[in-house]
Amino acid sequence: VFILKGGRGGMGNEQFKSSVNIRPEESTKGKPGEEGDFSLELELVVDAGLIGVPNAGKSSLLNELTNASSKVGSYQFTTLEPHLGALSGGFVLADIPGLIEGASEGKGLGHAFLRHIKRTKMILHCLSLENTALVETYKIIRKELMEYDPALAEKKEVVILTKTDLVTEKELASAIKKIQKYNKDIFTVTVYDDVSVKKLNDGLVKILRAL
Repeated sequence: VFILKGGRGGMGNEQFKSSVNIRPEESTKGKPGEEGDFSLELELVVDAGLIGVPNAGKSSLLNELTNASSKVGSYQFTTLEPHLGALSGGFVLADIPGLIEGASEGKGLGHAFLRHIKRTKMILHCLSLENTALVETYKIIRKELMEYDPALAEKKEVVILTKTDLVTEKELASAIKKIQKYNKDIFTVTVYDDVSVKKLNDGLVKILRAL
């Protein structure tokens, strides 16, 4: 990519050397190159992006799946920039900062966050089971993806129901049934259960290999 022309060097004293002047002190100045100010926008190229509202458990999940060191906290917007980690098989995951209603219009730094999903192969939509408005939350994020870029809503999406340790088996079954009306690809996980984490890891790797 050509952006600006470089400068032109001047002539050093060696260029003025001759039989009668073996140590010249002459030289000429060069010409400066072109200058300009540019704004560069980074778009991550990753295999899958973890999305969801703040406190959906994305950062904790990334850390468990990839041994990353994404910051974890009980307050909203703990993650302020994407964090990366690698699954087994070399697939790269990104923890995308929390999305909120209005993100497609830039609310909550929505544009800055959503642009990082554009070049992912797959979207991992995290929904916390401590959220009593599970379906409504799912619909809100899907709506924001569509309004920001319809192509995002067409990407392969897997729903991950997080924090299963906070609900009963009956409540978990009810949550799965509700979300299955919108997406059949569902995983359940708690970061406190290695079996569920491994099952999720293996399932994601299998799906990514097939894409």
